[in-house]
Amino acid sequence: MLNEAWQDQYQRMQRSLTRLQAGVEADAAEARDALYHFWQDAWHLRDWITAPPSPKYLEKETRQLFEDSVALGACRDIANGVKHLLLDRGKSWTESGEYAEVSGQSVVINMPRIEAVVNWSTGEILSNESVGDSSVRYSWTVRVNGADCDAVELAGQAVDDWNAWLTEKGLL
Repeated sequence: MLNEAWQDQYQRMQRSLTRLQAGVEADAAEARDALYHFWQDAWHLRDWITAPPSPKYLEKETRQLFEDSVALGACRDIANGVKHLLLDRGKSWTESGEYAEVSGQSVVINMPRIEAVVNWSTGEILSNESVGDSSVRYSWTVRVNGADCDAVELAGQAVDDWNAWLTEKGLL
């Protein structure tokens, strides 16, 4: 694929994490796109690492990595859930055996405080200014192994787990 290697997919996953972290303050559709793309990119890194001509043993070792890592096990389930809408085939690789899923979305909207000076006898607004910034911030909950986790924190842990494994294998 365009002469790319697994390192290109690794960098794509890193960029997806950055977009997810920044996307918590984007509009709703862009924020959710960033959420879904991260899980897919983290899961697909496994395919890029195990693709030929890679040694066959990497297939088993990366499966073990996903079974041992709560965050990466959740990546697999969420990526497949986004792809197929409903997970009803196979078994989750999470410790509980239950599919991990994005189970909630929250939004916090901060509005600036408006200070106005009004002439009470005439009702005329003499000055009007906003104090503070407005912002919209999204957050998501992922249910994995029966517990709710912050999605952005879990995504960061997934990248940390990939980094540790890649470093252990001498690939980073």
